Amino acid sequence: MFKLSYYLTITLLLYSATLTSALNCPQNCKCLWVLDSLSVDCSRKGLTVYPSFSDLPIDHLDLSGNNFDHFPTQLADIESLVYLDLSNNNITHVEANALLGFTALRVLLLANNSFSNWLDLNPSVAFRNAISLKHLSLSGNNLQIFTGYKTEKTLVSETLTDLELANCGITTVGGDHLINGLPSLDRLVLSGNALITLNNIPSATLRVLELSNCSLLRVPAALIESLPNLETLNVSWNFALEFKDPLISETLLELDASFCNLDGVNLSGFPSLARARLRGNMLRTLDEYTFANNSQLQTVDLARNSIRNIQPDAFIKLKHLTTLDLSYNEIARLDKNLFRANDVLVSLNLSRNVMEKFTKLVSNSLREINFSGCEVIAIDSNALTGLSVLQRLDLSKTLIKEFPANMRSETLQKLDLSNCKLTGVRNSTFSGFPELAWLLLNGNRFTNPIPASYFRLNHYLDAIWLSDNPWICDCHDITFIDFYDYLTAPPQKLKDRSNLRCASPAQFYGKTWESACGSIWIPNGHTSKAEKAWTVIMFSLLAAGAGFLVVSLLKKYIKHRKRRRDRDEYRQNRDEMMEIREQNQRMLEDTGTPNAPSPYETNLPSYEDAIRMPKLERPIKSMVDLTESGHMRRTKLRRSQTNPDGDMEDGDLMLDDRQRFRSEEMLSNRVKERTANIMPFARTGYVEYSNSRSRRLSAEGTRFPAAHLKSQNLQSAEKIANFQGYEHSPYTKRRPKVAEIPPFKRATMRTDSVEFLTDPEYEDHSKPGSPFARRKPKSPTTPSCAVSPVTSRPLAPAVEDYFGGTPKARVSSSDDSDFQLVVEPEISSIAELHNTSSSGGGAGEASANLERGRRKKRLNSTSRRASGSFTAAAAAAAADETSSSSSDREPIVVVHKPMRETLF
Repeated sequence: MFKLSYYLTITLLLYSATLTSALNCPQNCKCLWVLDSLSVDCSRKGLTVYPSFSDLPIDHLDLSGNNFDHFPTQLADIESLVYLDLSNNNITHVEANALLGFTALRVLLLANNSFSNWLDLNPSVAFRNAISLKHLSLSGNNLQIFTGYKTEKTLVSETLTDLELANCGITTVGGDHLINGLPSLDRLVLSGNALITLNNIPSATLRVLELSNCSLLRVPAALIESLPNLETLNVSWNFALEFKDPLISETLLELDASFCNLDGVNLSGFPSLARARLRGNMLRTLDEYTFANNSQLQTVDLARNSIRNIQPDAFIKLKHLTTLDLSYNEIARLDKNLFRANDVLVSLNLSRNVMEKFTKLVSNSLREINFSGCEVIAIDSNALTGLSVLQRLDLSKTLIKEFPANMRSETLQKLDLSNCKLTGVRNSTFSGFPELAWLLLNGNRFTNPIPASYFRLNHYLDAIWLSDNPWICDCHDITFIDFYDYLTAPPQKLKDRSNLRCASPAQFYGKTWESACGSIWIPNGHTSKAEKAWTVIMFSLLAAGAGFLVVSLLKKYIKHRKRRRDRDEYRQNRDEMMEIREQNQRMLEDTGTPNAPSPYETNLPSYEDAIRMPKLERPIKSMVDLTESGHMRRTKLRRSQTNPDGDMEDGDLMLDDRQRFRSEEMLSNRVKERTANIMPFARTGYVEYSNSRSRRLSAEGTRFPAAHLKSQNLQSAEKIANFQGYEHSPYTKRRPKVAEIPPFKRATMRTDSVEFLTDPEYEDHSKPGSPFARRKPKSPTTPSCAVSPVTSRPLAPAVEDYFGGTPKARVSSSDDSDFQLVVEPEISSIAELHNTSSSGGGAGEASANLERGRRKKRLNSTSRRASGSFTAAAAAAAADETSSSSSDREPIVVVHKPMRETLF
């Protein structure tokens, strides 16, 4: 049990220290948690500046006993403040808005400050702002009056219930300010004021009025009548007070008229009185008229009077009397039937009276009787027979020399015979008290030990006091040893063991029984060495327990600290990872094409998305154009813009053999790969990425692509597995068919249709294997205004021979440029054409047919997408190359050379 309490104490101290350190308590204050409320004590520190409480959730704040000279308005920020003690300071003034914001404040103590009058408090305005104020103490200030005759000096508070104005130098009381200014007042304290006059102070809510030590001479009857709900009236310590006027109050429950030197009292005007304190007066006699009209009295205190005579019928009408105090009077004897009619009387105090004999009393309700300090020298043997329920009897400090042997009480539990003159007891002294539990025999004159057999019938005796007696310690006396064993045998009955000392023989004077006879009582007692050994063992156990507790706390602290450090590190790593992930995501979003589909989507874009996707800057010529980086593409574009007349066979159109072969192979095998069944195969290689982010297998001994490339329709697994090199590709033996496009003379800006390739006007200079060689050219219908054709030369083939030799260098001429000049006659309008046809006959009709064919060609070419970029620059005049000498000038049309295409 001790170990458990020790652990609990240590735990509470550590917990309190932790809370105090966590609360950041001010330097000169003490912070203490009481249940769930925080109490801060800064009292009696001599402070002149209010401490800073930051954000502490304070409920009770004590700032008393310091040197503050102004009201702390800054404390309004503490929303939980309920109790504020500013008493015993030097505060001289309270501003009108000083309590603004103290919404939770209930108790405000401003006692013993330096307020000189009511105006320093601004009573009519200041306390209205404290909307929850219940208790206000202004005691110890020089306020002089308490009246409602002046508005500015009237205290106003709608919620105030308790007002203390003790020792305020008030000499005048009166007015109706309790009704007007304090409509909820319940308790008013005016004690300690030198009240010369006491006028009416009407109040419908006042229940407690304290006027003690006010030098009152009388209590006006009108004052009591103006308080219809008065329940408690305290007029004690008014030494010259007299009840001359008949006081009447139907609601008064408690009256305190102690120490008023009253020689007579009339309580007939208080029929509801329940508690009457009349101690310290000069009452001498109690008769049947004293409490004739107070049948509801429960507690009557008549101590420290001069009562000598008590009539037998003095308490006969007090049917509800429970406690009666007649101590410190001059009562010599009591009638045995004095309390027979008081059926609920429980406690009777007759101490410090002059009774010399304890005689029989009859009561069926008395449980406690106190005769302490009386001059009792004899006790009747039948004194307890009339007390059927007596439990505690106090006969201490009397002059009893011998306790009767034949006294009996079946209910007595505590018997106090201490500090009497008893020298011994008999074997039947306590045998008549079977319920006796506590027995006090200390302070008597016992010398010889009491045989243990005298207590054989007291089975419930568990506490005995025997100290302060002149015991003769005969260590070899069997009775002495048996008595000591009876007192100390578990459960131990001796309660003052350390004060049980020997008075003789001389060598044992002042020693305890154990130290005097311990060496002799080894079989029956405990040696000092054994006690020391047990003491050492107990202290060792306590030290071990304390050490174990400290080690456990340290281990737990270290483990908790490590866990917290790991948790912080994990949280930090997670935050860094999330930050890196967000940064990568932002980079992907920033570098991506604005309207490009999500990289996580595998479906093709919809038609609307495709329309919104960015368009190519220029037509692509091969797969290499799509895979080139932005820098290389911009370099070629710039080079083509600065040199528009350059040769078509330069580096712009030259493709690397390996890249050309890769593009050709992918395009040719795409249909087969979509339908091929992909079987599982071993993956022995890895995928490399070029600068243009295109995938390709590593060339270092690898034959198979990565697994994730199977779903991208590149090449079937079978062909990839049998692939051994580019030189063994089946496409190396294939020779593409090349169709040479004849030169053309007449064309528009949109001549990318198929018609111009099959125009029969031009001569067929293609190879014999070309599909155009078998076509029969149409017989041209030459108009009358036909222009002489330009000297025709064979153009470069439309399909490049990737496996042929290097083309020979061509001589630069005007026809080798990127653009050719085509001259045709100018016909201003259809009307002119019609006129011409009408005049020309059959030749005009042929011209009209030719014109309709040309318009049809232009209409078909506008519906197709241009295959190249055209530059709107005008070409040089070709007048020297034409054979016509007509003055009519034909329009110049710039036409890009036809683009070569690979036909598969």
